Amino acid sequence: MPLLWVSLAFLFGLLTGEGLRLSLPIWLALFTTFLLLSLFDRKIQNRFRPWERLRKVLPLSLGVLLLFFALGGLRAWTDSHSVIRTDDLAWFNDKGEYVVTGWVSAAPDRRTDQTIYQISTIEITDPASNDWAHASRKIHGLAQVRMAASSQWQYGDLLQFTARLATPSENSDFSYRDYLAKYNIHTVIYHPQGVTQMGSNYGDALRKGMIGFRERARQSIFEVFPQPEAGLLSGILLGMDNDLPPSLAQAYRDTGVAHIIAISGFNLAILAGLFLLIFTRLVGPYWAALVSAILLGFYAVMVDVPESVMRALIMAVLAMGGHLVGRRQAGLNALFFTAAVMCLLKPLQLRDISFQLSFAATFGLVAFAQPMQDWLNGLLEKKVSEKAASKWTKPLSEYFLFTLAAQFATLPFIAAHFGRISLSALLANPLVLPFQPAVMISGALTTLAGMLHPLAGKVLMFFAWPFLKYTNVMVALLAKIKGGVLTIHPAFTIWIFIIFGLLVLLFFLRKRLARFFQSSRFIWVVFVLGAASVSIWSIAASQPDDMLHLNLVRCGDESTFMLRSPGGETFAFDPLGNMDEFSSSLEQKLSPWSFHLDSVLLTNRKSAAPLADLTDQISIRQMLLAPASYRAESDAKPLTLPDGIEIDKLLPGETIEIEPGLRLTLAAEDLNGTALLLQYGSLKVLIPNGVDYAVIKSTAPEALSGLTALVLGEEDVSAIPPRVWRNLSPQMILWSDRSVSPFDNSAGVDESAEVQLVSDGTKTWIGQ
Repeated sequence: MPLLWVSLAFLFGLLTGEGLRLSLPIWLALFTTFLLLSLFDRKIQNRFRPWERLRKVLPLSLGVLLLFFALGGLRAWTDSHSVIRTDDLAWFNDKGEYVVTGWVSAAPDRRTDQTIYQISTIEITDPASNDWAHASRKIHGLAQVRMAASSQWQYGDLLQFTARLATPSENSDFSYRDYLAKYNIHTVIYHPQGVTQMGSNYGDALRKGMIGFRERARQSIFEVFPQPEAGLLSGILLGMDNDLPPSLAQAYRDTGVAHIIAISGFNLAILAGLFLLIFTRLVGPYWAALVSAILLGFYAVMVDVPESVMRALIMAVLAMGGHLVGRRQAGLNALFFTAAVMCLLKPLQLRDISFQLSFAATFGLVAFAQPMQDWLNGLLEKKVSEKAASKWTKPLSEYFLFTLAAQFATLPFIAAHFGRISLSALLANPLVLPFQPAVMISGALTTLAGMLHPLAGKVLMFFAWPFLKYTNVMVALLAKIKGGVLTIHPAFTIWIFIIFGLLVLLFFLRKRLARFFQSSRFIWVVFVLGAASVSIWSIAASQPDDMLHLNLVRCGDESTFMLRSPGGETFAFDPLGNMDEFSSSLEQKLSPWSFHLDSVLLTNRKSAAPLADLTDQISIRQMLLAPASYRAESDAKPLTLPDGIEIDKLLPGETIEIEPGLRLTLAAEDLNGTALLLQYGSLKVLIPNGVDYAVIKSTAPEALSGLTALVLGEEDVSAIPPRVWRNLSPQMILWSDRSVSPFDNSAGVDESAEVQLVSDGTKTWIGQ
């Protein structure tokens, strides 16, 4: 118990140090004060009764806990104020072009568009220096170097190249700098020039051999298996998870089973169980544990010992060890102590999503696995014999309840980092996970056979391929379940953490509360009803009202036009400006449990720029591209769109039926963009989007008559006089710029942060 409290105090100090960023003198003063409190704890107890009563409640003195809290804060401060010396590679970041010499110190990360290398630097030369005697100097430090996909350098190769050294980027949404700092990388290099091999055989011979073995294993997998089964096995067995098609990889994420296509605690637990099962019969349990640990170590080396693998290995041992599941308090002590030691060595891990998920999953197993298994066993004993109940309890617990416990514990972190919760994971995990031991065993044997001879691999493939095919097909089918993924508003995740914390607290105090309330059921009923009431209220408040809502939202210096259909479909047109403001405006319109845009329409290329920021704020299901956005001139830059979104290219003049009776037509286009015509019953809205009036008149003259509303901006009146648009006699004009509208009685973002037009197809209202 004291170990648990000390670890918690240290971790809380780390979090406080990361969040408050207090100065060193303040932390030193706190450390000194708390040290004195811990040293004179006995005297303080004798003089102050409240301090004595508090000491009887806590397993340690408050001074000791505060002392470890201060140590955590000091560790956070030292990590954020590390000094870069002149012999560090990062000293030369953003200072020009240099000649760098270093060796490839990790397995290359080969992708379809590039190969990423980790280079351990040895020497740097300033080619612009006039002092040739001192132009070169010895340095140390790691760099992430991105080269062409065709580059074939291997682990241990000594390379020399010319490049500009850069500091990794960071912004309000994601810090690539902190992400790489976890691996002691503080420099990135893009597209080095004149790469030349100066030598080889650097690094560790064993590691080089194991990396080479992994490369040969991957080649064997792709020689024996077809895609996408080859990509799946490469991820499960070797940790090389870049070979799955993007659509299938997204399906694994949507169904909550993406953890099987990368080396994780689940994969390592399967291997540990397999090794223990085999070697226990051969050499006994104690030697089996030692041999299993050695083999797992070799496996970790083969997959190049990424930090996530080592963390997964430690967490897997903590979670899957029988003594931890059987003795929950010992398991929690070991878990929090291990987390504290990890963060002591590398404080940045505390903000790493993979660390948080590994820790949360392990916490779920340690805290909930045994009570859930006992509950299931007691339930089955009421229906069948004690022997039969014991027989069924173990497999049902391992393949369903334990997975459910891990999923529940990771849910708040998934919602916070990814903005989504997978409901289909409740089906996917019990349907997919039981087959993964067979996938790993048969896949490993087939891979080894294929390395000996391709024909042998092809023979064994008949036994391994069905399991891989089943996994892919089942995941693809479950990903198609409508509503299988709930997209969560970022501001709502704090309530998920609060509910999760209350539920965990109730779980640990359930016996005491049951004695107080005379029944444990009363506690859970009240908790579930309270949480359900809040959720139902939030869902009901955002249900569609059978009205069409058109909103013009000010987003900084720009604006974005969006609609919500009578049936609840959400549609955004050319998102521009500050996407934080746009996504914040959606909070009042969408349910926090279904916070997404069904479609985004791009009518020109400039609207693609804010999409990266928008997808960080809200999930987008589909991207519609008007011809003017994807048909580029020869000198235009390629259109870059976020990954994982369905893309649909529209044709000139195409009409989209958003819902029955609600139609959107690409009325006309020119070099400036695409004019849109929206129709719903008697409602008729024209959005010229900068397209010349004459072009609209010649291409779609019907779009200029009987208008309910006309949405205009500066680009529409810069060449066309306002009177031309006024002569169309629209019932109302919406002005989309912050500049003063040239139209009398118009409504727009020049006067309000948001303008809303509501229609039932017959009547139309406007408000702000």
